[in-house]
Amino acid sequence: MGTKTIDTTTLRNNFSTTLKSLDKEDILFIKSRGKLTGKVIIDDEILEDLLLLQDEEYVKGIAKAREEAKNGEVYTFDEVFGDVL
Repeated sequence: MGTKTIDTTTLRNNFSTTLKSLDKEDILFIKSRGKLTGKVIIDDEILEDLLLLQDEEYVKGIAKAREEAKNGEVYTFDEVFGDVL
């Protein structure tokens, strides 16, 4: 994941070009008068991941699931879906 910084004037004058220059993993920080504005442009999937990582219950659930998988506490596809499919 890369980060880039751009000032508001350059962004305003080159918006389309700037967006096209970003990779999916890039985060673009926006500055105004040399200071970060608190505004960013970020891929929606990365934003979703970052928001989920802020949720303690979600992170605990992932850790629990990984531990269960490590211990072989898993179900087969057929056990989960059976005759449904």
